[in-house]
Amino acid sequence: MELRRWLIEQVDCGKYPGLVWDNESKTEFRIPWKHAGKQDYNQDEDAALFKAWALFKGKHRDGIDKPDPPTWKTRLRCALNKSNDFQELQEKNQLDISEPFKVYRLLPGGGPPSTPTLPLILRTSQWKTVSGQQRLRLLLLLQVNLMD
Repeated sequence: MELRRWLIEQVDCGKYPGLVWDNESKTEFRIPWKHAGKQDYNQDEDAALFKAWALFKGKHRDGIDKPDPPTWKTRLRCALNKSNDFQELQEKNQLDISEPFKVYRLLPGGGPPSTPTLPLILRTSQWKTVSGQQRLRLLLLLQVNLMD
């Protein structure tokens, strides 16, 4: 919920060029997503949102820590992907243009996407460490939950 609130504030404040609502109902927004290798990349502008998230989370201290835009960007991307509040709309992303962006949807109530997803353990290498008996229980539990 922390990321949701913070990101809505950032979109609404208009401080970051390209960070805008993508629809009138304010349920989809664009995040500028310029690659650091681009000729016209400007760290102060193009990494500003990612830096702001790192500062907000205490992962970067201005004047103390060395600037690390790729890590800042990765941290925000991972936070968005991990969150139940957002869904990336890959079909709307424009990554091969001069001012590239990704589009995300705010999910109602911070819930998961409407399409069922596998529990995290089923999508990670930890699955290999789960015993056969535990796997069976997890799969049965998943089946029951999907039927509800």
